[in-house]
Amino acid sequence: MVLTKTINGTEISYDTSGYATGAPLVLLTGWAHDIQLYDLLLPHLAHKYNVVRINWRGHGPSRDSIADFGVEEQVSDTIALLDALDVTTFHLVSHSHGGWAGLGLIDKLGPSRVLSLFMIDQIMTDPPAPFASGLAAMQDKDSWKVARQGLFDNWLGGSDNPAVRDHFAYSFGKFGYDMWALSCRVIAGAYGEHGNPMKRMEKIAEQGRIVPIRHVFSHPVNDAKYRAWHEAFQTERRKKWFSWRDLGGPTHFPTLDSPEIVAGEIEAFMERVGTEQ
Repeated sequence: MVLTKTINGTEISYDTSGYATGAPLVLLTGWAHDIQLYDLLLPHLAHKYNVVRINWRGHGPSRDSIADFGVEEQVSDTIALLDALDVTTFHLVSHSHGGWAGLGLIDKLGPSRVLSLFMIDQIMTDPPAPFASGLAAMQDKDSWKVARQGLFDNWLGGSDNPAVRDHFAYSFGKFGYDMWALSCRVIAGAYGEHGNPMKRMEKIAEQGRIVPIRHVFSHPVNDAKYRAWHEAFQTERRKKWFSWRDLGGPTHFPTLDSPEIVAGEIEAFMERVGTEQ
């Protein structure tokens, strides 16, 4: 059941699962879809961890108009909701550009509250030219639907997995031009401000606030250059706090096309984090 709280003057929807003791897993989505992203992953986690899934403002059951918001508000809303739920320390799981909020939470709260960040399929390089042009086209009412279809085709990677296709129809399909355009403005702004997520991590590390971070991904598919980018980042100055894996899956949504694999990766990461603390 989806629950709601009024946080920072706006409705935030979420749900909680599990009965374990210890710091919960807090699951953050990307933009213009909702916590259904984790429906197939949740059964693999809830018997071992407490799990909190959060919808961003404007992403819950209500479709009332809201003011523009960005990563700063996502961070603030998440902190306020977790405070209201008496969650003091937690592990983060993010998908796609929800990772910008995950990194913002680390920067804001530090390792005393954020214990780790498990990132799923976010673009870690500077934005590739086709992606950057797609972000721009999505902000134009005359071209946004064509641009969105281009993203969908890329994200599907030719897969006919019904769980992924249902997510497009029943989750992404709930959102119109306003939210898609806003999401693209915010995402483009994050890359413009920070360069890419790895540069953002570096700045946080320089401040002594870094936590263990793992990035697992399937896109871009079978890209040796992208894997080398991760390897170079990890080995440069021996970043013991960063690790990665190319899952080799077909789509941008490993939680839907390979939930057992993602759950195994999360469990192994949690075990590793536990031994290091």
